[in-house]
Amino acid sequence: MAKVLYIVPAVGLAEEEKERREKLANSFLTNDKNKVIVEDIDEGPVSIESSAEEYISVGGTLKKLAETQNKYDVAIIGCAADAGLAPAKEFANIPVIGPLESSISVASMIGEKFSIITVLDSIVPSTWRTLRGYGMDHKCVSIEVINVPVLEINKSKEKVAESFLKEVKKIVETNKASSIVLGCMSLAFLPIDEVVKNKVDIPIINPAKVSIKVAEMLVSLGLKQSRISFPKTNYKKLKKSIFPNIDIRDK
Repeated sequence: MAKVLYIVPAVGLAEEEKERREKLANSFLTNDKNKVIVEDIDEGPVSIESSAEEYISVGGTLKKLAETQNKYDVAIIGCAADAGLAPAKEFANIPVIGPLESSISVASMIGEKFSIITVLDSIVPSTWRTLRGYGMDHKCVSIEVINVPVLEINKSKEKVAESFLKEVKKIVETNKASSIVLGCMSLAFLPIDEVVKNKVDIPIINPAKVSIKVAEMLVSLGLKQSRISFPKTNYKKLKKSIFPNIDIRDK
């Protein structure tokens, strides 16, 4: 059995919504003996819609990993911007999955080019920077937005579906993208791909589903991030300063 830690890198997630996401996340598992636990952070932004909010969230994410990672076999950074993914990979002694990184890898397997649909214009520049960091910006045809803030998505499902379908139609009409990647985990947990599945003729890649299945796969293969690319953090040094409660055991 693999225990998957799904970290929401934001504060203020209602308990009801946390339970809904956890139930849905567990329905995405390939092996029903595995289990996903959703936890949010103790300090950080209420949502991530910009580069600034990405960076603000990272401290809370690392703190959550420091306090909980030895209870789990793998962790997912629950942000489609992969906020703090590289430092989390250095920091954690368990594999860490980025929803965007894993989803664009799948997109590249099923087609030449992809588009991303996200929430607001404010997150677009940061997303392009992340794609360039992955060396995948040349495969992204466009990043479109639905112009609905993260915290409004569950309150405006009809508006979200209408805006999403409009952007899908725009992408399909250009005939350049082979698939669409959801660029927001709130869209992924709507889940918007299932809401519109009978109305679109292009593959829609849901990063919640992909990241959970990739997490299961890495655990089953006994793989995690390479210490050549992601050198191990000096836990003893951090224990003396910012993370006094860090568990320094290795898995």
